[in-house]
Amino acid sequence: MRSGLWQRPEYYARSGLSREECIRLEAEAVRDRVGLIDVSTLGKLEVRGADAAEFLERVYTGRYANLKVGMSRYALMLDESGVIIDDGVIARLGVEHFYFTTTTANAANIYRELSRLNTMWQLDCGIVNLTGARSSLNLAGSAARSVLAKLTDLDLSAFPYLGVREAIVAEIPAILMRVGFVGEWGYEIHVAAESTPALWDALMEAGQTEGIRPFGVEAQRLLRLEKGHLIIGQDTDGLTTPREAGLGWAVKMDKPFFIGQRSLQIVDRKPLKQKLVGFSISRTETPPQECNLVIDNDEIAGRATSIAFSPTLNRHIGLAYVTPEIADRNSFSIRRSNGSMVAATITPIPFYDPENLRQKEASVREEVKV
Repeated sequence: MRSGLWQRPEYYARSGLSREECIRLEAEAVRDRVGLIDVSTLGKLEVRGADAAEFLERVYTGRYANLKVGMSRYALMLDESGVIIDDGVIARLGVEHFYFTTTTANAANIYRELSRLNTMWQLDCGIVNLTGARSSLNLAGSAARSVLAKLTDLDLSAFPYLGVREAIVAEIPAILMRVGFVGEWGYEIHVAAESTPALWDALMEAGQTEGIRPFGVEAQRLLRLEKGHLIIGQDTDGLTTPREAGLGWAVKMDKPFFIGQRSLQIVDRKPLKQKLVGFSISRTETPPQECNLVIDNDEIAGRATSIAFSPTLNRHIGLAYVTPEIADRNSFSIRRSNGSMVAATITPIPFYDPENLRQKEASVREEVKV
């Protein structure tokens, strides 16, 4: 399937199984055991220098000057009008050395914009685009730690959630990040691009006894939806602000400056026009499609941005923008493509593992194996 400028595996076909069955089995493998996905298409950038932290403070909405070496943090980027344009993860490898990711579709544009800003601000730091030079694999699931332990001498018991470490994995120098877009115990492993096939083969071989399975973009999208994680450009558009998307927690308005801050100071004083909510629909109903409209009193009152059937939860789940009035109700209606209506029940986000224990605590099965 097309993803930005790349072609990525939509799912891994298996003889005798339909597309939907393959995607379901891939998602179940990650939830129940362990899965492996190639996420090399993410933008991968590096900034070094005395002003590296200051540069990131200006570009992103969060705080990075106080980020400890060996840790990572979610990063949200806005344009001058306060609209969400990108997100990723920033890892601090040294006092003056940061390594960070961008979305797949925006990698080139973000690098170009950061280079422009650095030229304009004249800060003491340099930016390198490593997107083509480095690749990354995400090993995720309750058995991920046992699989990785077979291939590295790194002390995984002292590797906290959101931590970042440099280590040797399968005799390959790597940067490991304890992040989890799919909501399970996992490791994002970044290596030189030419080493990726060897790393993939080593991880697949090491995971055979744990029932490892490769998974594609569709399973990843389902898994992240269960966790309520947004996809920039799908669950946001060219007008979406952090407060509308439920990302206000990632915006530190008390910082001296970040791009979009002045616009948010104006926007945040105005009433919300729309709000992102989670919804669920019975598995017996025919679900609407993504982008189908929310209808209230015969008027357009929002739209669905993501929807999928969750085998874990045994129902259809999704995200939708609705008016604040509808967000305060228990349900709303979505118009299907054929004109019929279906009732959607407003459901708290995340749908799955709301306390985030799956990413922070190893399962009993993994502890036994380790």
